[in-house]
Amino acid sequence: MSFSNPIRSLYRRVTFQVRAVRGVIKAHDKKEEPENTEDAEWKRRLDLADKARDTGRFRDAAELFLKVLEVREDRGIRIQVGHMYKEARNFDAARHHYDIVYAADPTDPEISLQLGHFCKVQGLYEDALRHYRNASELKPDWDSPRNEVESIELSDDLRLERARFSFLSQENSKDKRKFSENDLLDSLLDGSLIAQSYDDLCVAHQPAFVPTRNGTPQTTEWGRGLTVRGVSALRGYIVSSVHIDRVDIFMDGDLICSEPLTIATQPREKKNKDIRKYCYNAWIDFSDVAPGWHDFVFRAMASDLEEAEEKTWRRERLIVAPAFESIHYHQSDAVIEPVDKKSAFTLVEQINARPSILHRCSTRSFPFDIKTVAVLRPDQLGDLVASIPALQKIRAALPDVKLVGLLSRANEGLARSLGIFDEIVLVHFPDDPVMHQRIMSLEDQIALKKVLAPFKFDLAIDLPVSANSHKLLPLTGAPLTMGFGGPRKSIDMNFSSYDASTGCDFVKHSARTAIIGDALALAIDSGARVIRRSDLNRETLLNYGVPVDQPYIVIHSGARIKFTHWPHYAELAERVVRDMGMRVVYLAEGSEQKARLPADLLDSGGIVYVGGQMPFDHFDAFLSFSSAFIGNDSGPKHLASLRGTQVVSLHSSRIGWQEWGQERGGIAISRRVPCAGCSLHHNYDECAKDVACIKLISVEEVYTAILQLLSESGAI
Repeated sequence: MSFSNPIRSLYRRVTFQVRAVRGVIKAHDKKEEPENTEDAEWKRRLDLADKARDTGRFRDAAELFLKVLEVREDRGIRIQVGHMYKEARNFDAARHHYDIVYAADPTDPEISLQLGHFCKVQGLYEDALRHYRNASELKPDWDSPRNEVESIELSDDLRLERARFSFLSQENSKDKRKFSENDLLDSLLDGSLIAQSYDDLCVAHQPAFVPTRNGTPQTTEWGRGLTVRGVSALRGYIVSSVHIDRVDIFMDGDLICSEPLTIATQPREKKNKDIRKYCYNAWIDFSDVAPGWHDFVFRAMASDLEEAEEKTWRRERLIVAPAFESIHYHQSDAVIEPVDKKSAFTLVEQINARPSILHRCSTRSFPFDIKTVAVLRPDQLGDLVASIPALQKIRAALPDVKLVGLLSRANEGLARSLGIFDEIVLVHFPDDPVMHQRIMSLEDQIALKKVLAPFKFDLAIDLPVSANSHKLLPLTGAPLTMGFGGPRKSIDMNFSSYDASTGCDFVKHSARTAIIGDALALAIDSGARVIRRSDLNRETLLNYGVPVDQPYIVIHSGARIKFTHWPHYAELAERVVRDMGMRVVYLAEGSEQKARLPADLLDSGGIVYVGGQMPFDHFDAFLSFSSAFIGNDSGPKHLASLRGTQVVSLHSSRIGWQEWGQERGGIAISRRVPCAGCSLHHNYDECAKDVACIKLISVEEVYTAILQLLSESGAI
């Protein structure tokens, strides 16, 4: 958050109570008396000052409010003088008048709040924080200063100001002599890059009901919105200092799930030691639910719980749609095969009992073969001319597919002359002079959908960079979509340039459009290839106890994200040595795991344990000369793949293995769970399913994958 750009502060107009004096008309006295001369002059001057302020003439307004004070002193008017000088950027004069008010009554929270605003406008965030805190202490139930305190405490500007002060406060610092004060005041410096302490990040959390996964945004025949299909996960947590037993989930008024909760710590909590996150991860089978919109209510259940919407219960309107076709999503960890509804085992037990999936890795991103493609360019001739490089790239990337152009009549002649399209469908999508956009009647939309249905498109590409033709993509029925702008597509493109002198793009429109062809080609083949080093020497490994003439397997047990570590590497290492007869080099982050390994295999050299860091070239040699590498989804796995080593990688389903699996061959092992794609990272205790997606991968499954790769490579 930043306050660095000067903004005009809007203050509520101070309401003044004019003292009751002789001559004021009294409500109970119908007899009119002459108005007091002093009050009349007060009102006249006040009206002039108000008018100047309301028309943005702040310097004049300050002088006119001072004229009001000549009639008599008034606290509210004095504050207005300060406001007007502040808005006129005369900060010295503004401070003078604010100080007069503060000196008269330091216990008034209003003047402390205004001093906070005054300091914030000047970029004095530490001073502003002090005044806001004072206002909050003087009036604890007042939201305005409390909100300002929380906002500034989290701001990048305060962080930058404190870093500058800390740097200038250093005595005899070598760094201090390198920089001038002007260097530190450079407006290009970014406070968001400066580290904060844990205490600085702490806030006072309030009760809240936080959904983290209620389906995914999709465009369906029932509309666009959060959508659940087949077996799906509904996830979230409740922030509460009161113990909560469970969450009940209702659909259209009927209870469909009563989910137990796991308790997670609330990180960065400032003061409430009792506050917790009560997490749920409900796996629910929606396969028998009628497709369409449904009303959901999520309700926290506990004795003596004071109910409040968005704190202990919340409502959601979701689309329930049929399960995805497995042919299109067979690589996805989130698409669950149907469960046995008559089984004595629960849905969770059935899913957790299923085998893990061994995926073959490659440089290809698309999940299935593409046979028919729709390309939208339903606009003007010049637009199609600018799209020719993109069309050539698309055809080169997909030489054997059926390419169908969805074009305007204006583009038909040129399109046929290019010889790129196998077929052309004319689309009536005129530019409306009234609406200033392209339009299509309801009848034409229905007709277009019917015309396109027989093509059974696998992919639809919207070429216009900035237009509304993306709204036609759903009518193609393609499971994969690409394009610029609009709702999420399978591949979203965003490429713009900026000429600071005009505010316009400067990169050629044909180049901007052509990146969609490049993106398509890269999704078919990322271009990742094996790169081996010729300068590595296997004799380097002799110092670690690894003979030059014997094959070995590397097991690397670490990864940056700790909760994604597979817990069974020690058992796997023993299995490989005893059953396969292959030496194992066990690389670990420290010495802790050594005690889990069989002593006889360590003593005999069957397992070579290497803990901690080593020179990069040594590490690279271990990976480059190994017969296989087994490890978590981590950097070393990618390095091993880069060197051409056969890799078995173990993936939690928090993110897609398709994105982060090694690209140069090998096997990625993952598990199919409804909550796949949770993206948990730092707050892994929100999982509520005990990270089953990594823990339930079995030693047998990993061992089988190793055997497959070594057999194929001829290593065994």
